[in-house]
Amino acid sequence: WWERFGSERIEKQHFKWTLFYEAMADKLLVHQADRSHLMTFVLELAERFKLSYLLGKQLDDICPFSVMGMFNRHATQANRKAIAQELADFLGVSEAVPDSFEGIPILNNQRSLFFGFEEDRDENDIENLWRFLRAAIEFADLESDDVQRRAHFSESYDAITKQYIVGWNITMGLYWIRPWHYLTLDSQSQSYIKGVLGMEIPKNGAKGRCSAGDYFRLTEELHLSFLDESFPLHSFPELSFAAFQQSSPIELVKYSGWKESITEKIIELCGKKDSTEFSRSEFLDAYLADLTEEFPNNRAPEHSANKVFQNLRDEDLLEFLKRGEYRWLGGESSIDKTEEEEEQDEPPQHAAYSVDDIVEDGCFIESEKLEMIIERLADKKNIILQGPPGTGKTWLGRRLAYALMREKDESRLKAIQFHPNLSYEDFVRGWRPTGEGKLDLVDGPFLEIVNAAKKNISKKYVVLIEEINRGNPAQIFGEMLTLIEKGKRAPQEALSLSYPGFEGERVYVPSNLHIIGTMNIADRSLALVDLAFRRRFAFIGLAPSLGDLWRNWVHKKAEIPLDALRQIEQKIIALNKIIAEDARLGPQFQVGHSYVTTESPLNGTAREWFAEVVNTEIFPLLEEYWFDDAKEAMKQRDMLLEGLD
Repeated sequence: WWERFGSERIEKQHFKWTLFYEAMADKLLVHQADRSHLMTFVLELAERFKLSYLLGKQLDDICPFSVMGMFNRHATQANRKAIAQELADFLGVSEAVPDSFEGIPILNNQRSLFFGFEEDRDENDIENLWRFLRAAIEFADLESDDVQRRAHFSESYDAITKQYIVGWNITMGLYWIRPWHYLTLDSQSQSYIKGVLGMEIPKNGAKGRCSAGDYFRLTEELHLSFLDESFPLHSFPELSFAAFQQSSPIELVKYSGWKESITEKIIELCGKKDSTEFSRSEFLDAYLADLTEEFPNNRAPEHSANKVFQNLRDEDLLEFLKRGEYRWLGGESSIDKTEEEEEQDEPPQHAAYSVDDIVEDGCFIESEKLEMIIERLADKKNIILQGPPGTGKTWLGRRLAYALMREKDESRLKAIQFHPNLSYEDFVRGWRPTGEGKLDLVDGPFLEIVNAAKKNISKKYVVLIEEINRGNPAQIFGEMLTLIEKGKRAPQEALSLSYPGFEGERVYVPSNLHIIGTMNIADRSLALVDLAFRRRFAFIGLAPSLGDLWRNWVHKKAEIPLDALRQIEQKIIALNKIIAEDARLGPQFQVGHSYVTTESPLNGTAREWFAEVVNTEIFPLLEEYWFDDAKEAMKQRDMLLEGLD
């Protein structure tokens, strides 16, 4: 990434700092085995620059990320440069200290360490952070990916993110030490990734944050996007810088009570002053009287102007107001949440789902075959379940989707039915009339789930298309027919749409989106599916599934006697044999087990229930089959009902 993107951009795009930061990380690594001299120097620096968070804390050790954090906190540019220069001289870093720190994520001043004090940390916490530094540098500096080094990095990442205080800040540390290789997930970058790039940040790791697997999947998705010339960014430093440069103010979070009012008043008063270069004491001298008059202490001492203002970080306030970021008092700020708040920020829970659940729900296919179908779906990306009517194609398709996801999450499954009037404009994108007599370009259901899948790349998404051959698939999919192919699921394969949303727009289908189609092969009215479409799908044949699994399940659920179920089974098997051997029909016209599957206890006898099914569901089907031979249809109906106990 350095050869491809770094060297050509470092001079012209604010990235000279990357050379200094990488060199400092390398020099810090020299002190891993013996940190005594480093620790002594850090305390001297803390005394010289009045770094209160390090003074008087009985520190006997420090981690490399906390050392780099000394000049990556909210402070004046002059102080940051001075501290960085002192550290560079001590460590022997020859690269020049950056002139500017624009676009470099910084720590919350109240949480500037990556470890707790002795009473809060485990014995090996600091040592683990040094080992992680080494693992991260060694992995980043490889010329090609190495499975063993990647695994070592992943294990170390997942271990330290469970440590006290370690959270999103560790991604900032990774970015500092190798900015061309590692992504920072500070709050500004997260907002940019989600709000501007439209990508979701998976959070399946400790404390509701990224696991190593999540982090790798997101960085790899971004790497693929960087290769696309039309993509607005081409490296992690550009992404961080773009996030830093976002000028759109965040809307003031509305909270009832004193905090909201005081916040608004502070913003209003700051806006009256020409210069933003003033200290807290100057602010208090100028405006505290105004605030106190409007919000006297005796009304709510804990929310008084003076109290609230003192709770604001002195160094943060003015930079914060200058950027227009007003979501600080009580809301989600640009500074990390507390550990307690983040522990409560858990993703929604969904019931786990597996092949065993499919069988329990009433599938009469062996578990081994179900596992094979899911493997084909995961590998091929697109499958079609085809079979006679009543073989449970749609029912099974939905549950295969859940099993692929490993959970029953309806929000990641979109069901669509094809029909002869469905068009590309309905399915992908097209113009739609508005109530104002105009036309709007509207995304169809397929593009909607494509975009949803791109935002949450760690999760599987599924489109379930019922009766996929009842429409004209090649016409309905359009250019998506190319993009759904397994080998085309990447940003570099993106294509322009028939109706682009903006100039230069190109779209691709992400690899975490899967398609399950169903096809009724007995429908005479269906057109042949063209070969180009067939080539993109794996076809799974389903047949009537009567036997022990079916009998035992229906007996258990509906309490129908086993003897009655055996008779029904024999009748359906005999009918299907006749249908399969009829030259006018064939095996694809057999009657599926769904017609005689129920899980509700019967109101009457098994014979009465079966007779109703035959007369209202199976016999009308037989009349369609033998539309030119009504006597044959009636004969088969009578044979189904004859001789039942």
